[in-house]
Amino acid sequence: MLVILPLLAVSAFVGFGLAKTDTVGAQQDPKQARIETLQKKYLDAVENAKTNGEFTTNQFGEKVYAGKTADDLKSLEKEVGTEIRELTARPAADRAKAVEAVNGWNDKFLYTIDNQPKQTLQYAGRSGQVQGSKLIGAERYFSEDYQFTIDPQTNKIVEMYLRPKEVGEPAAFEDMTPRFTEAQLEQKARQLIEAQNLGVNLSSLKFEKNHKVGTFFYTWEGEKIADGVQPSLYVAFTQGGQLIGYINAGFFDKL
Repeated sequence: MLVILPLLAVSAFVGFGLAKTDTVGAQQDPKQARIETLQKKYLDAVENAKTNGEFTTNQFGEKVYAGKTADDLKSLEKEVGTEIRELTARPAADRAKAVEAVNGWNDKFLYTIDNQPKQTLQYAGRSGQVQGSKLIGAERYFSEDYQFTIDPQTNKIVEMYLRPKEVGEPAAFEDMTPRFTEAQLEQKARQLIEAQNLGVNLSSLKFEKNHKVGTFFYTWEGEKIADGVQPSLYVAFTQGGQLIGYINAGFFDKL
């Protein structure tokens, strides 16, 4: 089986779809027409690479792109992704307000331990959802260590977590100093959620907690809604007290 998931995974991260498109019509919106043209350009390159490209076998026994083929596709993917992100983005001035809001949130909730590196945000495209919960126009940003999703109507954070790193990137900062107990971190998680002013009574939700290798996870789940999605709130800390995850998946009413 030909494996192209490494490229597709990056495509999803930069925020553009890879679905096949119809022929661009003369009466179509020029911006949408350009987006479809760019998508087709990338898909055509992928199809050509499947037939004429260079391949190798990775450590899992999978057939993957190699050499100039891999380099060319990655370069094209970056080029196409960058242009599509800009074509579908809010005006730069609006995105600057979102960055300012995230920076303010980080000042309150992320930079609470010594040596936590400051994060510089970059726009990463639209997602339209948070963990399966629809949020129209939701925008993603990434920094050195984290990925953020915001509600563009309010510029409030609905999702942040340590992002997957690509090959060659430095490892994310993680403070694993054993400063806090599980109970203390649970209290910090509750305080963080309460500070978001979501109007949610945590005692009315199903609560679960887990831990793994010095990291602690706290989840509150509500009742499933009509489309089968189960709204939830999630907070994760390292045992050093570093916030490594906050997700509001469906509790959007009070944003």
